[in-house]
Amino acid sequence: MNYIILSDIHSNLPAFEAVIKAFPKKYDKIICAGDIVGYGAEPNECIKLLLSLGADNILGNHDAAVIGKMNSSNFNEYAQEAVFWTQAHIAGGSRNYLEGLEHIRKEDFFTAVHGTLHRAEKFQYMMTGADAMHTFEILETQVCFVGHSHLPGVFVSRNGRLTGILNERIPLQPDAKYIVNAGSVGQPRDGDPRACFCTYDTDKSEIGYHRVEYDVETARERIIDAGLPQRLGDRLLWGR
Repeated sequence: MNYIILSDIHSNLPAFEAVIKAFPKKYDKIICAGDIVGYGAEPNECIKLLLSLGADNILGNHDAAVIGKMNSSNFNEYAQEAVFWTQAHIAGGSRNYLEGLEHIRKEDFFTAVHGTLHRAEKFQYMMTGADAMHTFEILETQVCFVGHSHLPGVFVSRNGRLTGILNERIPLQPDAKYIVNAGSVGQPRDGDPRACFCTYDTDKSEIGYHRVEYDVETARERIIDAGLPQRLGDRLLWGR
């Protein structure tokens, strides 16, 4: 099986469209690890496009906040303003779709969650080895895909040791488990403004990272023209 793993599209249609053009010619399934909406100016268009691809998705914290399943009071002021804007502009069908999403998706080859497997509904960030260990302790598949932090990278648990890696290609060892942050399609935060997504080839047992240039200026202009905070557009230029 050949999977494409996306996360944190955040209503950034130019980035999403560029990523789709960069997909491998052959793949079997698309998984989105949450946060289809938030920050950007085109939530309905991104949901419609994702549905047209037949993708399977899970709930992210911004998705949850927009539909009232999570209190956004702990979001920063810009993120919270984007939640309110999205609530005012999201179509009924898009809202219904978000309301049907689950916190965790488990398949034969992997598990996907937005933040952490433990207390998935709390959308905790996985930033440290300790955070990762809590998820490894309850992970039943070899691989777990996450998003949320917008920072690509892999935690590896093998022979009682925890390490971290980030390479363009990562071969999987049969005696190890992996937590793979897919990065962000719509709002990268690792200093690289290019959109990011992952591939997972189960036959080769290999994870691949892919970076894609897109029209950042257009995405920025659409955010500002929509009346969203300019900072949300500016940060796309910096990859922060």
